Amino acid sequence: MIKPPEFAPDQCLIMAVDDVPANLKVLQKMLDAVGYRTTFATRGQQVLDRLNDVKPDLILLDLMMPEMSGIDVCAQLKQNLTTAHIPIIFLTASHEIEHLAQAFECGAVDYVTKPFNAIELLARIRTHLELSQLRKRAQFQAQWEAISRQIVQDIHASIHLQDILNSTVKAIQQLLTARRVMVYRSCDPQGCKLLALSGDSLASELCVQGLGCPCLEHHSPVVPTLTEQQICLIEAAPIPPHGGASCSTSVPQELCLPIHQQGQLWGGLVVQNDPCARPWAQQEVETLTLVVQQLEISIQHAELHQRLSAANQELERISNTDSLTQIANRRCFDRQLSREWRRLQREKQSLSLILADIDYFKQFNDTYGHPSGDTCLVAVAQALKRCLKRPADLVARYGGEEFVVLLPNTELAGAIEVVEQMQGAIAKVAIADAPTHKLTLSFGIHAAVPQHCTKATTALALADRALYAAKQAGRDRYIISPGVAVASSVETLPGSECSEV
Repeated sequence: MIKPPEFAPDQCLIMAVDDVPANLKVLQKMLDAVGYRTTFATRGQQVLDRLNDVKPDLILLDLMMPEMSGIDVCAQLKQNLTTAHIPIIFLTASHEIEHLAQAFECGAVDYVTKPFNAIELLARIRTHLELSQLRKRAQFQAQWEAISRQIVQDIHASIHLQDILNSTVKAIQQLLTARRVMVYRSCDPQGCKLLALSGDSLASELCVQGLGCPCLEHHSPVVPTLTEQQICLIEAAPIPPHGGASCSTSVPQELCLPIHQQGQLWGGLVVQNDPCARPWAQQEVETLTLVVQQLEISIQHAELHQRLSAANQELERISNTDSLTQIANRRCFDRQLSREWRRLQREKQSLSLILADIDYFKQFNDTYGHPSGDTCLVAVAQALKRCLKRPADLVARYGGEEFVVLLPNTELAGAIEVVEQMQGAIAKVAIADAPTHKLTLSFGIHAAVPQHCTKATTALALADRALYAAKQAGRDRYIISPGVAVASSVETLPGSECSEV
């Protein structure tokens, strides 16, 4: 538990208001003897004007004054959010007692009768100053704990590391009204990387590759030795008795807390304040230490989620990829065909399917061996893949030496153009173990607008039937499935054949 500071009159500003200058002199003498700082006013309007520049901790207010009574002044102060918290003690003559009920109704906390008794007046002033400080401390503590809890909740609200770090530095900067809050990641013994920043931008990174990170060593938070007065957070920046000493340093006050993962230095949280700001308070250090502990847990979860997501993505890639040729496998093709078939049904757009088979592949395997056969499959697969230019186009290994191509939003003319490009690409493929072998493929093409009355498997079967016809017709050619209109302007490569089944 943090021990509250001793009561310090020199940290308290008292405003005395009375239309009789002699009374103000008496009050000044009493208050100066204790060490209070003082300011004075003789009229109600003067009080309101002066409060734009100074914020007293307590006001001694004459009940009866000309032009604007003390009750009117009190009512206006209590209606203003910036002054409503200031305790007001009324100064009243004995014959004005009947007005005190009205004074308390408008917000006064106490009253003192004239002529003043110094012991009574000073006791009442100190009592209400201490009560006011206790209220401020309780309100501040409640707000601090609420904001701290919210920071911790926000840290655990996301599984994305960058979101966690961004929300954390922003919340800490607001909580501490700091100039800058940063999170660094330690890259190697010689440097680190800025991951998140809230507040003033850095003119240049304070800690970059090659410069080292002395603030992120294995040690406890770097904080100065604090006095009890500095530890107290009742007043963020108490008013100095005589305007304060000038600030001669330009080095920012810095609070550095290391962040660890599995016993190793992961990075650090750095909070910077202006050079002349108050020292860091113990409560701030304790709160940031708690935040860092929660941040370490959340970083661990986020990085675990990243690794798990990456592993799942790799598993998804493997499950959709043919292990030999590294193009899509039949499972991936079937899923993509089903999606595109439904989409193009809705949009009433054309879809083309191409089935391709390596000619005389069994003889190739028997002649050159299965390792050379695998090399041939890989070369064919990659040559076919290079002929596809659009992201939605897909080539997959359909089984054995057979390949299938999916061309969404493609009519027959476009499918024929792709097949002819593939024929040209295959003609250039050279197999190192079979330099004299002429590699060719047979193709079956089907193009249609998907209908609700037909299935994707039916279209695939028609493409397969066209492929069979191409092989029966002598191979090294493409055949178009029945029912597909062939434009008379479609050109074919020499040695190829374009016909219906």
